[in-house]
This record gives sequence, structure tokens and C-alpha cells, in this order.
Amino acid sequence: MTFTMWSFGHFLFILSPILLTYLLHKATMNLSQEQKREVGINLSILAIGILLARNVEIFIRSGYQFDHELLPLQVCHFANFVLLYSFWKKSDVGFALAFCLNLSAAFVSIVFADGLANYSSILNARGFAYITGHALIVVITAWAFFNDFIFIKKKTLLNTIYVVEVLILLSVSINNVMYLFYGKFSNYFYTEHPEAGTPLEWMWNWGKEYIYGSFKINYVYVFCMMLLFPLVTYLWYRVAKAFKKAE
Repeated sequence: MTFTMWSFGHFLFILSPILLTYLLHKATMNLSQEQKREVGINLSILAIGILLARNVEIFIRSGYQFDHELLPLQVCHFANFVLLYSFWKKSDVGFALAFCLNLSAAFVSIVFADGLANYSSILNARGFAYITGHALIVVITAWAFFNDFIFIKKKTLLNTIYVVEVLILLSVSINNVMYLFYGKFSNYFYTEHPEAGTPLEWMWNWGKEYIYGSFKINYVYVFCMMLLFPLVTYLWYRVAKAFKKAE
């Protein structure tokens, strides 16, 4: 069974996080805040478990060889650990990162699910992880926001933007280090190349890729990413402020 972009199933996939967030909110509305925190921790652990099952399948299919996809450093894979840490440590910056960056990244991956459409089958751990993993990131983060786990102050916003910029720069280095050691570039935080079918391709085409030995970089693209991610973070901060004010 394969996935087809803009099919009925795709539209159900897009709508599923909204419905699941509503159902989760209704199911937990009478719980105490500490009980809700435990729900958040357990759901985050579930999301990590699904990711691990995907990684086990990739490890087996690769002939028990290391693959860069095994490291949870992609934006959405990284989000599972951000959420777990945020609920566990009650981290304002962690929650802000999840809400302002990971939420939108996961939803974009649902809307522009070209990666899933390229799978030979979705009836395996990898396909299941793509569908449920991205949906869970959106659901858990949105539910956390509506249940008062996420409060973003200006200082928190600035700290979050700083973390985002550091992660982007680190991803450029790590992507190139992967090639140096394993002969294949990773694409953490999409800084090595844009996800096919997404608007990131526009920014890639504005620049040119330069290669220095085993190191390669599209300066314009990376610079645009360093502007885009903080901009997205700031816009979601404004959404959060407006929503809380409306309440």
C-alpha cells in the first residue's frame, strides 16, 4: 500500500491532528495539571518508541550497518525528545521550541508529505512512524498549549531563537561530518538540501552550492534558513500571545 499526495487519505492525514487534539483535550479536561503532565510524558515516550521501532527497521534493512537516519537529529525526530524534556523538566524554552518550531515543521511534513509518497509501502514501521510520529508531534504540542503548559515571554523567545540558530549551524557541520566518516551526507534540519516538494526548494534555488573538498554548503540557502526559522518562531510567539490575550 502506497501513499498518494492530495488523495482522500492525505486530507484525512491533514485533518487527523486537529481531531485528535480535540479528543485528547476533552478526555483530559478534568485531570489535574500534574496528571496532564504525566499524560504528556507518556505520550512523548510513546512517540519516541515509535521512532525507535522505525530505526530498528532501518538498521535491519541496512544490513545492521550505521545509517545517518538512526540519529534523531532531524527537526521532527528531535521534537519527540524536546517534548519529553519539556514535560519532564517543565522547560519554558523547550516548550517554546516545540510550539514555535517543531509544531509547524511537523504540520508542514504532513501537508507536503512527498517523502511519504516516495515510500514503496506505508505498511511498515517507517511508514507508520511517518504518519503517527508527525501527527503526535502536532497533537502533543497543541494539546500542551491549550492546557497551559506553554507560556512564552520575551526572554524565553530570545533564548529559543538563540537555540534555533545554534542548531542550524551545528546541523551544517554535522551533515558534512557524516560524509567525512560514512561517505553519505545527512540532512539534519534540512540544511544540506531542501525537502522535495516544499517551499524550501525556492530558497535553495536562490543560491548556489559550493564544495570545498568534502565540505559543501549553499550559503544563501543556509542564511535564508537562519532567517526563516527565527521568523517562524517569532510568528508563532505572536500567535501564542494573541491567543492567550483573547482568553
